[in-house]
Amino acid sequence: MRMATSALAHIRDVIGWLRQIEDLVGSLYGQAARACADDADFSSFLIGLAEDEQSHAQFMTTILSHLEERQARVVLDIALDSKTRDRVEAPLKRFQEHLTGKGISKGRVIEYMARAESSELNPVFLYIVQKFSRINRESERMTAEIQSHLKHIQGFVDSLDQHLRPSINVETLPVVWENRFLVVDDNEPLRKLVAALLARRGSVETVAGGNEGLDKVREHFYNGIVSDIEMPGLDGFEFYNRAVEYDSKLKEHFLFYSADITPEREAYLKKSRLSFLRKPFGLSEFHESMDRILKH
Repeated sequence: MRMATSALAHIRDVIGWLRQIEDLVGSLYGQAARACADDADFSSFLIGLAEDEQSHAQFMTTILSHLEERQARVVLDIALDSKTRDRVEAPLKRFQEHLTGKGISKGRVIEYMARAESSELNPVFLYIVQKFSRINRESERMTAEIQSHLKHIQGFVDSLDQHLRPSINVETLPVVWENRFLVVDDNEPLRKLVAALLARRGSVETVAGGNEGLDKVREHFYNGIVSDIEMPGLDGFEFYNRAVEYDSKLKEHFLFYSADITPEREAYLKKSRLSFLRKPFGLSEFHESMDRILKH
């Protein structure tokens, strides 16, 4: 019993530290956004990073709640030693000191950002997320969000002029998630075609109706959900409504298509800000729509 209690205390210590650091990083990005307010695009980018970090911290809170409620006996395979903590915390403390000074340059903010994202914080965070992946599908969503977070940073750094690029190579940031897609359509030939188009982007699952699709989205997280509107049983709109009732964040992940986009349906789709295509649709049009969904 003593060993179990000790292991639980150790897990809480690691997760509590991660939550604290994610909160701190989010706060630093927020402060940096205010310090760089004269550069609107850069400031907006930093605000987005701050929101990501707050989401990461909140997930650590979810795991802590799970542990406390169930007294779960989970043993970690790693120990968070003081040297590791110091390596992660030291550059963040320097970042904080510069932010509280008279001013900080854009280049210095970018350097600190790269060092924070390339530290051992991310591997430990991902280890914990994957360790508790069976809590619910939220861990899948969080892993996908982290991948988006890292790709956003890599894309931003790639767009920088050479003199602003950090000394840390952010291209070495890990790939932690493969995009996952769901295709819902009772038309088998089209279902297979859409799946083949999406297979270049990640893993794809297919089902023939809305009820099966609903079971899937309750079990797993999907970056993109492609659905026909007309289907026997649970049609596309009803499938969508029940899916977003279960997880409101799924709203931004849907792409609909139909050969019969009536004025009423079009009004509903536009009012709900849903992506849609009229059949027959061009393959380039399909890819462009999915690009927008993934980018968003």
